[in-house]
Amino acid sequence: MDRRVAAVVQGFAALTPTQRNECVTLLSDYINGTQITKERIVRESGRDWGGAITKVDLGPTSQVCPCCGR
Repeated sequence: MDRRVAAVVQGFAALTPTQRNECVTLLSDYINGTQITKERIVRESGRDWGGAITKVDLGPTSQVCPCCGR
């Protein structure tokens, strides 16, 4: 299994059942959607969700996060 796919599977497994349902719905919308729908889903997934932890300082690193690209 590709390491990036494995990272996504591990993240998916860590979700609650409600979060998994939302994820499956969004993935289905992305796969079956138009280019505009795909762009909207990607854009919304990258926005700041207020209280959500989207930035964590892990100290100096030479690698980029495979999930968020930071």
